[in-house]
Amino acid sequence: MTASRLRPLVLAVVLACSPAPDAEPPQTTATSAASTSTDAAGSSTMAPDTTSATSAATMPPFPTQPQDVAWPTEDWVVADWPSQVDKTIVDEATDVAFADGAPDRVRAVVIVHEGAIVYERYSPSLTDGPDVVMPSYSMAKSVAAALIGMLVRDGRIELDQLAPVPEWHADPEDPRAAITVEQMLHMSTGMAWADGLDPGTNMSALVASPDAAGYAAAQELTWDPGESFDYNSGTSTLLARIVGDAVGEDAGDMRAFMEEELFDVIGMDPVETEFDDAGTWMGAFSADTTARDYAKFGLLHLRGGHWDGVEVLPEEWVEFVRTPSPTNPEYGGHWWLDTTRPGMFHAVGIRGNVITVDPANDLVIVQLATVPGPLPLEHFERIMSAFEATDS
Repeated sequence: MTASRLRPLVLAVVLACSPAPDAEPPQTTATSAASTSTDAAGSSTMAPDTTSATSAATMPPFPTQPQDVAWPTEDWVVADWPSQVDKTIVDEATDVAFADGAPDRVRAVVIVHEGAIVYERYSPSLTDGPDVVMPSYSMAKSVAAALIGMLVRDGRIELDQLAPVPEWHADPEDPRAAITVEQMLHMSTGMAWADGLDPGTNMSALVASPDAAGYAAAQELTWDPGESFDYNSGTSTLLARIVGDAVGEDAGDMRAFMEEELFDVIGMDPVETEFDDAGTWMGAFSADTTARDYAKFGLLHLRGGHWDGVEVLPEEWVEFVRTPSPTNPEYGGHWWLDTTRPGMFHAVGIRGNVITVDPANDLVIVQLATVPGPLPLEHFERIMSAFEATDS
């Protein structure tokens, strides 16, 4: 297991906390991120930015669903473990990661290969199991990105347009009016943000606010938009409000849109979502479901946004979210990236919760856990080592 391969997940699990308002723009290296605290929980044609470190041409294509494997809208096809992959490595790593059901453990592991579940295990804890709804934490941010992608698909919004945040456009001289939707997805708005639930952080204030998006919109610029990366759960909350404003008038309309356009289409049920008093979906951290349903969300992206003959998301959109952003090669469009495995992308929450999409190996890996750090990271790397040992 190499430090370079650990870096994207370290960044994603540890996450970037903002420096003081008069500080230099935040760094995007693993070294700078490793000492920070954790979180709670483009163009109109969607062409990837040409300044990105990795282009779509160098990435593995999205594999198609095998014709003899049914889409798991109702239930998953369960297949045999691939004979060319050493299952012993995965079993042994998972045994360690489950920690006999201790408080600090991996709770669930689901591996989807070539469209079918080939591995599914849950820790010995009585609180873990296939029907247990487990917290999404910041994996929800990738759900928020998908909903924005649907608005782009329908022509309701464009990546390069100025973000429709009314608070930023009330004053013609407000520099925040220059922030684009793409910069929001790239976490490069220029607004400093302190994540984590310690007293005094922006995240703790956002969670406590009756109008979370209003609180996020009130933050001032620290750097020019597009200048630097700074992980910002307030930005994800604002993106959630943008979707809500576009699809209806209240939380009920937003939830109906989520169900009709995403959850019902791919069979995610149940999905528990929290809304604040102002009716905004808490898109930074609230899309809780089962391990199998997180795998469905991963499979949607593995298939380039297609699901059983339906274009849920344009393939160009999924390409966009896995393309490195101009300000951080390890972050795309509300998905974390692996710079040593081009094309692989991760929806990540704190405490070791990860949905990994790996087009090169036609894999989705869902790992749900209670603790960040070496235990889930080592577990993930051991799984990948088993599959990569078969690469030619």
